[in-house]
Amino acid sequence: MHTLTTLTLVIAAIALLNGGSAAKLGSTAAGKSKLYVTNSSGDDVTIIDTSTLKVISTLKVGRAPHGLVASADGTRLYLTVEETQRLLIIDTSTDQIIGEIAIGRTPNKPSLSKDERFCYVPLREENAFEIVDLKAMKVIKRLPAPAWPHNMYTSPDGKRIYLGSINGEKITVIDPATQSVTDEIALGAGVRPMAIPRHGSPIYVALSKLHGFALFDPDQRKIIKKVELAALPPNTPPPFLNTYTHGLLLVDNDRELWVTSCPGNALYVFSLPDLKQTAKIDVGELPNWLTATSDDRVVFVSNSAADTVTAVDARTKKVLATIPVGRAPKRLLVVVSQ
Repeated sequence: MHTLTTLTLVIAAIALLNGGSAAKLGSTAAGKSKLYVTNSSGDDVTIIDTSTLKVISTLKVGRAPHGLVASADGTRLYLTVEETQRLLIIDTSTDQIIGEIAIGRTPNKPSLSKDERFCYVPLREENAFEIVDLKAMKVIKRLPAPAWPHNMYTSPDGKRIYLGSINGEKITVIDPATQSVTDEIALGAGVRPMAIPRHGSPIYVALSKLHGFALFDPDQRKIIKKVELAALPPNTPPPFLNTYTHGLLLVDNDRELWVTSCPGNALYVFSLPDLKQTAKIDVGELPNWLTATSDDRVVFVSNSAADTVTAVDARTKKVLATIPVGRAPKRLLVVVSQ
């Protein structure tokens, strides 16, 4: 017994609690579940088996990989690379690059149209976004955006695409049916990552200078509430670009919101809709981005200043493993390939 790792003991205990099931954490009957981690100060993506929490391979993609989005069936992963100015298409069954498309400068987090025909890509240093036709394999349209556009998200019903801008301090609303901007909403602070529930509202938004998150109502076009995390120690230096919170994740059928505290090196968990804090979890230095297995049993966070990823049991709120990856890991995404 003494030779078993702590992780093995945790998995075994959870299996017993689940009626003796031998299924591993993060495993699925439908296919292979893998975690893809972009190492933003390197030129590669680390790939982790979510059932064993072990690194299984590293894929060279070019300098400064940034944003990730996957097809609904998990067969394709789309990755933006800042320095090479490329949108890469990765076959998740082989983890090989099967296509690449030239795009503009500093591409950040992309999003797919509901039919997955088009990929929307923000170009941070060009104050614009591009629409890529994935069938024609080329950019078909470029539109202006508020200063430093950063992350794009498609609403669950596919009728809106939201773009947040850091210096522009706005949420831009795009109609994918017409591929045009329909609204720009000023929020009074840099718009960082968002988390959109299945029913579409409210949208949880991280804002520059806010150690916490805001609730944004897209129909009322305004912030309806702000929630602050626990106070940081006195004299805590402001983080880069005043990014106090950079990761937001909805889990457990939108009954929980997980939030990163970048300078606090911790995750906070809130129950929804009452917004009651239920847990604080210490992780690595400068936690950046969040994702979870398809069953929401394991939450992963990238620790950018520690070059690690932390895996957390979503039920017990206990750390399962700390996994070394590449240089300055940021965006990460679990994909279940067929």
